[in-house]
Amino acid sequence: MSLELINKPTIKYRTEGFCFFICNAWELALKAFIIKRANNIEAINFKHKPSQTLGLSECIDKVFTSTTNNTKHNLNFIREIRNKATHNILPDYDFKFAPLFQRCITNLNEFIKKYFPEYKVNNQVTAFVALSKLPDGNNSPLTLNSSALSQLLDIEKSLFGQDVSGDITQTFMFKSTKKASEADIVYSIDKDSNDKVKFIDVPKDVDKTHPYIASEIVKRIKESLKMTYGSDFGFNMHNFSKEFCPQEKIKEQPKYYNAVTYGNSKGQKYSDALLEYAIYYYGQKYCNKKD
Repeated sequence: MSLELINKPTIKYRTEGFCFFICNAWELALKAFIIKRANNIEAINFKHKPSQTLGLSECIDKVFTSTTNNTKHNLNFIREIRNKATHNILPDYDFKFAPLFQRCITNLNEFIKKYFPEYKVNNQVTAFVALSKLPDGNNSPLTLNSSALSQLLDIEKSLFGQDVSGDITQTFMFKSTKKASEADIVYSIDKDSNDKVKFIDVPKDVDKTHPYIASEIVKRIKESLKMTYGSDFGFNMHNFSKEFCPQEKIKEQPKYYNAVTYGNSKGQKYSDALLEYAIYYYGQKYCNKKD
């Protein structure tokens, strides 16, 4: 239900809805874990109030005892948003929080797969948050107005005091096309306008556009394949360097690959776009193999 809400841009209150349902899912999963660990269903009851079960915050502290656990910090952050949304209407922060929401979903999937392997999660639904937002009037869907931005900064100050690291980077890339049917955003150039606009090549920070070395991209591909399809298909460095890259001519495509020089040494860096393409590529092979 969290994914259903967050991935539909026409629905209002997606941030609140996501947090309500993902917190509910986490609370049930943590309670199930506590019962399984204690082999006693009463383990989720308060000792002095046996008719009342533990809340999410108590479950989090019982299961994640380390103060440096990133899963714990991420979940506490989502829980804090849920608590605020119970009493206030929040602006749409789903676009800003999408990487943290994705990490929360990923953490839940991994938790269930580890402790409840018999329960098949995400067999019928994608496990990913879609970055989509409809334009509001004449505003760009990627632009926050000054009021919303101010509120967002206030929330960041109050909530980001704790460590919510471990979020998942998501990248937007725009490509100009002359086919309106393929476009997400339509624009036009007014030749009679006094405002002069031209396309320019912007210097790129390779460490941001292509953040992964070979071993890192292979690890990410394996993790994503396992999370999405329940198997990594035995994917390894040999598959990546000797099969996938040569067959798909990855090193001939700058959006996927970039050769960099550090002093007297050379390195090879890969992009998030390559990670997405690899998941699609092996997903197609998997589906064809099943058929």
